[in-house]
Amino acid sequence: YWIGEAYYVTRDYEHAAAAFRAVGERWPTSRKAPDALLKLGYTQFEQKHLTAARATLQQVVERFGGSDAARLAQERLQKLPPEGH
Repeated sequence: YWIGEAYYVTRDYEHAAAAFRAVGERWPTSRKAPDALLKLGYTQFEQKHLTAARATLQQVVERFGGSDAARLAQERLQKLPPEGH
């Protein structure tokens, strides 16, 4: 997770996405899994992959409802432009 954060803050979004995705794949029950999935959505947003970002952020809300990550995902979803725009 922290490697992904380091890549994210330096705007190396390709490597950040890979690192955040790896957390979910290797450690799906980790306490950092919700945050990693959230940050994957943020990274996809920064890469202008809005459809993927929307799907990832929606997954955070559905899988981790009630968590801080879900709340932040919902906030970001509201800021995304409508699909098709």
